[in-house]
Amino acid sequence: MSLNREIDQIPNSPEGLADYVAGKLGCPVTIEDANHRIISYSSHETNVDDARSATIMQRKVPEHVVNGLWQAGVMGSLFESATPVFVSPLPSIGLGDRIAISVWKNKEVLGFIWAQTKQAKMGDDEIRQLKEAASLASRHLQKQRDRKREKEENIRSFMHHLFQGTAGSHAEIEKQARKLHLSLEGSLSVAVLEFTESITPSVGRHASYLTETFRRKNIISHMFENDLLLLLIHTHEDEAENVTQELLRGFRDKLEERTGISGIRSTYGKVCTRPEDIHVSYRQAQKTLELKNRYPEALSGVTTFRELGVYQFIQEISALYEQENYKNSVIEAIKAYDRSHNTSLLETLRSFLHHNSTHQAARQLHIHTNTLLYRLKRIREITGVDLEDTNQKTKLFIDLIIQG
Repeated sequence: MSLNREIDQIPNSPEGLADYVAGKLGCPVTIEDANHRIISYSSHETNVDDARSATIMQRKVPEHVVNGLWQAGVMGSLFESATPVFVSPLPSIGLGDRIAISVWKNKEVLGFIWAQTKQAKMGDDEIRQLKEAASLASRHLQKQRDRKREKEENIRSFMHHLFQGTAGSHAEIEKQARKLHLSLEGSLSVAVLEFTESITPSVGRHASYLTETFRRKNIISHMFENDLLLLLIHTHEDEAENVTQELLRGFRDKLEERTGISGIRSTYGKVCTRPEDIHVSYRQAQKTLELKNRYPEALSGVTTFRELGVYQFIQEISALYEQENYKNSVIEAIKAYDRSHNTSLLETLRSFLHHNSTHQAARQLHIHTNTLLYRLKRIREITGVDLEDTNQKTKLFIDLIIQG
């Protein structure tokens, strides 16, 4: 008899549903939400493996188990289809035989049902009952999702005010954080990830899912802004800057792996200890990303605002130059010489100033060091510039960035 035909016997709570389904299938069953938090699990404790035991103890699936399931392609299949997925044992994460099915509402995954199968493949009747169980679980998970969405919307609104610097005083921010059950103690930073293509609903689901499952204690919340994913990162570690950079790099790599999108750019702003300074971190992360897009080659290895160096002030200096119609006479003289003599002295100067090393510049230009030294000598003769003077070199470096 199908589960739906026994509707009067079916428990009204998700807690009782796992036991009911386990009784029908004859094996332990776990029901999870989309972020692998336990909704309910059956009392059937025969042949329990390490992954199930750890999940029940922690009330959520351990991160190493989730990662193992992604690497095995299981989670990708569950996110793409409502068809049951048979899972062979994965000893490296303590997982025995499973059959799993995702619980859907329209085009959204609400959660998963996992049945431990003791190496026995389920027949057509059991498969049908598992599908019906997913339909029943959808009712419970939808209610939970709606409650969660309301909370998430309140958190996103709070984050927006934090990022814009309009959240109020320190006391007001703390009061609102407590109301939303958010911890803003310790070190905080805003990270920005820019996708190289539009964020489709599927990519958005993967990104949201990952924020909930990857180092979840460190990611307070997230929000989308056009083709940007914004993260509010939190850590109590002493080396907060290094921890934040490492976390962001790992998150970006996982996101690229799971979405198939390569070249995701990521930056983060000032690591601050006061929540009222979060808007500064947000502004710095945004500016760093903007400059990376404008100067992709020079800033390819830059992740955070402090690594920008003189580029932190390029936009302001450029605006001033434009206002005063300023041109560097040394650069203009070299450009004129290159045009007249079909030479590449400006490219040589640019490489030398960028690397601050004759050997590295020569290697980049594929010329001998003596050739580079001759060209620098010629630049001095043409312009009178002193390339051993730090002040003059710095001015030239900045002006070359702006004038090209």
